[in-house]
Amino acid sequence: MISSKQDLQNEVREWTDGIGVDATVVCVGTDSNTPIEQCAEALRDRGRMVDVGITKIELPWRVFSSKEIDVRFSRSYGPGRYDPAYEWGGSDYPIGYVRWTEQRNFQAGLHLLKSGALNLEALTTRKIKFTEFEPVYKALGDGSSQDVGVVMEYGEPDDALGQAETKPSAVAKDPSTKRLANPVDRLDVIGAGNFVRTMLLPSLKGQIPFGTIVNNTALSAKHVREKFGFADASSDAEATLGQAGGAVLIGTRNHLHAPMVLSAIQSGRHVFVEKPLCLTTAELGEIDEAIATNPTSVQVGFNRRFAPASVELKSRLDRAPGPKSASFRVFAGKLDPEHWFANIDESGGRVIGESCHFLDYFCFLFDSKPVRVTAQTTWPTEGAVPVPDSISAQIEFADGSCGQLLYSAEGDTSYPKERCTVYGAGIVADITNFQSLEVHQGRKKVNFKYGSKGHAEQMAVWLAFLQGRADHPLPYAQARQSMQLSFAVLQSIREAKTVEL
Repeated sequence: MISSKQDLQNEVREWTDGIGVDATVVCVGTDSNTPIEQCAEALRDRGRMVDVGITKIELPWRVFSSKEIDVRFSRSYGPGRYDPAYEWGGSDYPIGYVRWTEQRNFQAGLHLLKSGALNLEALTTRKIKFTEFEPVYKALGDGSSQDVGVVMEYGEPDDALGQAETKPSAVAKDPSTKRLANPVDRLDVIGAGNFVRTMLLPSLKGQIPFGTIVNNTALSAKHVREKFGFADASSDAEATLGQAGGAVLIGTRNHLHAPMVLSAIQSGRHVFVEKPLCLTTAELGEIDEAIATNPTSVQVGFNRRFAPASVELKSRLDRAPGPKSASFRVFAGKLDPEHWFANIDESGGRVIGESCHFLDYFCFLFDSKPVRVTAQTTWPTEGAVPVPDSISAQIEFADGSCGQLLYSAEGDTSYPKERCTVYGAGIVADITNFQSLEVHQGRKKVNFKYGSKGHAEQMAVWLAFLQGRADHPLPYAQARQSMQLSFAVLQSIREAKTVEL
């Protein structure tokens, strides 16, 4: 309403057939009493005036008395405002008695923004960096600004461990998540250990041309070449990684993963690397930068998300609304001090080298971003294996879901090695060693039996991607998130504190 250009009283008479409006809301801030008088004239008999703004209010007796106008003042935000028990003590008002409290008003507003029902673009004059706020506030305060709404952008958060600042574009530019226009012409393999020979190569043999097999010992490389039909065998990993085109599978010891992945990316190769992707956040930052400038893809061997039991469970969880909670218990067994995994420089330790599997599994189940981690050791890190060997970790996710990992070297071999229990709306499910899935849903129990942890299935979907038949099955950004979560768990253990991601 513009008082100098509109005849409010007569316009209201026209709108309301001379009756007047039921209520007026005063949202102005002025030294003039004119808005109050105009609202009073516009109100019907026994109408209501609600003041929201900080303005001059003098009530003309003649009008207010003759109409018995009800005058109310609206506190900001809603019921609960200025109530210490509500705002500071956490005492909520029962929804049956107070539908719209301060908190519920904000929740409704945020929901409208999220759904797009409330679009503030028309009120947004411009966007600024948060560091530029001071002159904007000053201009708004002294009246020299022409802005209506200014959005302050905070930018991307720093890396969780503070060791490597990741450029936002590094993750955003994961270019090969969509299916390839042309199939790759060959697959080279670095590392011919027992795991690669028994768990990965059998699923690829005869499905894609094998180029060079690389191993430290020429005899082993030659044996694998003959068994699987590779075109060549070598002990020179750098020469093979430096070749342009095609794809490469990296199955070496953990400390070699990051440098080999970097070399392959820089040569434009599509990469599959066994977990973990890398051992430090500094290495992760280097891979980010390489991915941002090279049009290729990286997939990490997080096979459990591809297991048939996982696929069935995920399809059911996706139909259950709301956040979920999961508990993953892993009885890893004692680590032989002579095993190469006990050398933290080679393996990164069990948290980075093994627990990353199960932390990734939470990310897979919930489809949400991990935001907070609290972790501790559950066995002394001293003696023959002076590294975190048994841990407990609690992870909070952005959607309210939570995952608890209990990874223990201590236990009894009669108990299953891996067991995951998931709770959701109307569903409880148990996976045991990825061989069985038990689902309680709709007051019924259903059992499924399986025979795979997902290695063959992950190779199959990666092969489909390399052949241009499907999109990338595990984009780099997802694997990267799981590695960041693993680093945060280790930081929480070392610093004995909760870590924000």
